[in-house]
Amino acid sequence: MERILTLLPLERTSPADTVTETLRDEILAGLFPPGTGLSDADVQSRLGVSRDHARAALGRLEREGLLVHSLHRGLEVVRLSVEDIRDLYATRRTLELAGLEAMIRKRPADDVWLQAAVVSMTEAAKAADGRAAVAADNAFHLAIVASAGSRRLRTAAEAALRELRIVLAVADRVSSDLDDLAADHAGLLDALVHAPPPSARAALLDHLRRGESRALAVTHGA
Repeated sequence: MERILTLLPLERTSPADTVTETLRDEILAGLFPPGTGLSDADVQSRLGVSRDHARAALGRLEREGLLVHSLHRGLEVVRLSVEDIRDLYATRRTLELAGLEAMIRKRPADDVWLQAAVVSMTEAAKAADGRAAVAADNAFHLAIVASAGSRRLRTAAEAALRELRIVLAVADRVSSDLDDLAADHAGLLDALVHAPPPSARAALLDHLRRGESRALAVTHGA
């Protein structure tokens, strides 16, 4: 009998990795609004880590685009302008339409990940968990892009959605439409998988247009 061995890679997490993950989660959860300053001394004191680990974590988040260097304040949570939001949604339209075209060519489409994201969104809405709802929203749209089968397109989509999560985290704190969010994605899922191609494209573009309007409204009011 042939023996099949499964080798699982041993993941090594350094203290700097742990600090990075903690800070990233806090920023994406909206605990530090755009423009909030973060220094290595603050991180060192609050999380009880060494200054070297704090600096390493902040440097990684700066490279990810979640933090930017301000001339007078040092590192701060990135502020997204109206132009930034429009550019990010233009990027999303390009990437997600590419994924949709692949889904249309492969019909019947594999919608397992899209369905899982809608289920997660529905559960988050019931629990009034805005953070989980945003994560499920991201997973839904990444699944669309992933249909194109391109690692580079997925990486670009992840970067765009990561930036937008800062805005969406703020939006979740001023909005109570999580049930509508889940229902909207359920309807979009049905259109992407079953509607004629022109209708599927129109549904996706309308969904992104409404998301852009919501993000712009939050940014304008910030």
